[in-house]
Amino acid sequence: ARKTRDDDDDDDATARGGDAVGTRRGLARAIAAGGVMSAAATRARGFETARAASGGAGVTELTPENFEREVTRREGAVFVEFYAPWCPYCKRLEPIWEELPEKLEEAGSKTRVARMNVDAYADYASAYAVTGFPTLMLFENGRPVGAKTGLVDMTTAMKYAGVRDEGVLAKFAPEKKLDKILSGAQVEYVQGELGEVRKELGGIQDPASRARALEALQQVESIVGVRAL
Repeated sequence: ARKTRDDDDDDDATARGGDAVGTRRGLARAIAAGGVMSAAATRARGFETARAASGGAGVTELTPENFEREVTRREGAVFVEFYAPWCPYCKRLEPIWEELPEKLEEAGSKTRVARMNVDAYADYASAYAVTGFPTLMLFENGRPVGAKTGLVDMTTAMKYAGVRDEGVLAKFAPEKKLDKILSGAQVEYVQGELGEVRKELGGIQDPASRARALEALQQVESIVGVRAL
């Protein structure tokens, strides 16, 4: 599984994408091919221009030409929406995303807001393991640290962007967090530990118990395997 489903109703608002698998090689290909515009990318430019003209001056439209400058080499936090133009939930999120930079500024947050059409720039969907739309991903100092897939309201978007709710009722509400993204070193460590667990499971005598334990372990291994970015 690419990521854990939201505990809330957000997961009902998830449009499933392809079976993209996160890999740095996909991103390298995307950057290397940055000067070559495909037909899909050309159409995307028109869509992005139309979105920019609608008033979202505070939202940075990401392309292969500016992704490195605006995200992976930028200090501080960048909150990115990976979207597809045909996705109905992305369209419903658009007015919230357009207003989010202003709301963050009013709250004293320095988090920048951006978005990328990964239907056109599919290598970036592969590189960042985007398997549903919209996927919201927080980058800190160039590295992805958290993500969530699904439609959110403004309050939740601001929480995901790092703004804390100081209201009286906030302490009684379930805390909403982005799914954590592990670094390569963290994943290697966890995979090593899981390998040791797998060896121990081989010593379980009862076949049914061993089968259930191995199935559970495989689920954990599959999750960890695609969370490395």
